Amino acid sequence: MMIRRALIASAVAIACASVLVAGGFATDAAAAEVLTNEPSPTSAGQAPGGESAIQEVEVTGVRPGPSLWRVSKGDHVLWLLGTLDPLPKRMTWRSRQVESVVEHADLVLAADPAVSVHAGPIAMVRLYIQYRHERKIPEKQSLSDVLSPPLYARFRAVEARFDSHDGKIEELRPALAARRLYERAISASDLTSRNDIQDAVLNLARRHGVTVQRTSLRLDDPRGILTEAGETPLAAEIGCLDATVERLETDLPAMRQRAQAWAIGDVDALRALPYPKQREVCKSAAASSPRIKALLDGAARDWQAALEGALATRRTTLAMKPIYDLIEPGGVLATLRAKGYTVEGP
Repeated sequence: MMIRRALIASAVAIACASVLVAGGFATDAAAAEVLTNEPSPTSAGQAPGGESAIQEVEVTGVRPGPSLWRVSKGDHVLWLLGTLDPLPKRMTWRSRQVESVVEHADLVLAADPAVSVHAGPIAMVRLYIQYRHERKIPEKQSLSDVLSPPLYARFRAVEARFDSHDGKIEELRPALAARRLYERAISASDLTSRNDIQDAVLNLARRHGVTVQRTSLRLDDPRGILTEAGETPLAAEIGCLDATVERLETDLPAMRQRAQAWAIGDVDALRALPYPKQREVCKSAAASSPRIKALLDGAARDWQAALEGALATRRTTLAMKPIYDLIEPGGVLATLRAKGYTVEGP
């Protein structure tokens, strides 16, 4: 089971690396650890040398997170819960409002799709070998060869701050290097990008016997996807790495503020805090591959269709989505309002 999980992770890791950096829907940190056979990022707010990386995020007590948005059409009601990435590692979360909704719900809709790979055991092994090759910069180059001297110096400064002993990062493609640097930096800052809030809600739904729906993302030609991902222009990936380095240089205090605001349900504060460009830059880099763009666009359409299908057929639904996907201009809430649904909430 663990080997198969690692192989499935390899099928999507490079293809969705840019989205992973931005907290997207692909493999989680645990799958990445299995895939690379490397230890998980440094924890407990300590840099590798034992020195404190940054001030730890202090979120004490039981936290409810933001209030739910209520979307209705006739007597059918949809409740939307906005999740956030990253959040404090050991935050205790419990929302009585969410518990009450789940107890009476017909359906809980997850934020991200279940990824499956259409390949037999031999093909999966070949896929993993291909991934090991495609994840590296072509022609045995390193980041020092493909980054500009100023960007490389900034990258090295951030790396030294959060993970100075990671020698293998130098040979990774820029998008994968960005993902690894981001994950280890937030871990050293006592934050996590694991979707623990969604996991808690899904477990609650199962305990109450509520149907859980997860859209699917099927990779019918994973080797072709990996080949195309390996042909992503390095310039696009370098833009993703640049945006990631900039975020780690400037946005860590705001990450703490967002985590605090989410924990106490202060949506106005979340709206007021600017969200970094890293996410869109890295998505754009991933979408430079036609196949990956089609996968990302299809996943977004499938989730929206599942959401509106639940509104049409279920009396009570709880759905989850990253909170900035909900509240941003042109986001989920704006789309639902434009389609004539009644939207109420924080």
